[in-house]
Amino acid sequence: MTIFSTVMRLGSLTAAATSLGIAQPSVSKSIALMEHRLGLRLFERVRGRLVPTAEAGLILGEALRIEEELSRFDRYLDDVRHLRAGQLRVAATPALALNFLPLVARKFRQQLPSYGLSLDMHLNHEIAGLVERGQYDIGLAVIPSADEREDLMVLRRGRIVCVLPQAHPLATSPAVHWEDIDPAELIYITTDARLVMLLSAGIPGFLHHRQSATETNRYSIAVRLVRQGMGITLVDEFTIIDAEAEGLTMRPFEPELKVSLVMALDSKRVARKALNEFTTSIHLTLDEELGSPRG
Repeated sequence: MTIFSTVMRLGSLTAAATSLGIAQPSVSKSIALMEHRLGLRLFERVRGRLVPTAEAGLILGEALRIEEELSRFDRYLDDVRHLRAGQLRVAATPALALNFLPLVARKFRQQLPSYGLSLDMHLNHEIAGLVERGQYDIGLAVIPSADEREDLMVLRRGRIVCVLPQAHPLATSPAVHWEDIDPAELIYITTDARLVMLLSAGIPGFLHHRQSATETNRYSIAVRLVRQGMGITLVDEFTIIDAEAEGLTMRPFEPELKVSLVMALDSKRVARKALNEFTTSIHLTLDEELGSPRG
């Protein structure tokens, strides 16, 4: 196709060969082969000059279009090769999307500034299904460690912590035990049934709270209520990464209730380098915010 269009543009087999950096016999052979396959004469000799036929003129427009498409495709392949094309679609729980994910995205963007990044929030129990159905490439969620599965990549294991006002009597304790907490001041979070069941399994009577208790289905609301002095709350330690902590303190909660930050992934749809950079950005952020993994 390129040889044909070059001959048409330059009007000479010799000039086309020189332009393409190949021998003239190769150009002549290519044109002859094209004419044989099409069953058409593309060029005629008129008084020693190479003159294109009417059919060649008709074919040229389409040949140039295809040539441009192939050139565009080659450029696209080069962009993919160097991660200048493509997009990573990430879903995360609301708390992770608001606090943790922007820190990860900043690191990822520093390494791959031309790669697309889409960040959305969804409920914890929806994340794995959204990735499985192909709506997202990566999903980040927090689950009880006992619920870990082979199809979920464990990024870090952690625990439930207690969030308190700095002036609270328990704020200086090495850890907060359930027996230390006045149930009347506990702000209950009802976001995810699995985490609620984790708390209820580890804390006798957790589900039997009084009617006057404060409840919310958002971690961010619970933390803001604590900041307003309305009580204390129990959250996983990943949720409060980079949360506005002025006036607050976090203490380990006892009994220890283990949770895991996990990644749902469809590796067949994600460029390996983009995935590696995103995963590295997650681990770097976790190390900066929480320190090295325990044990």
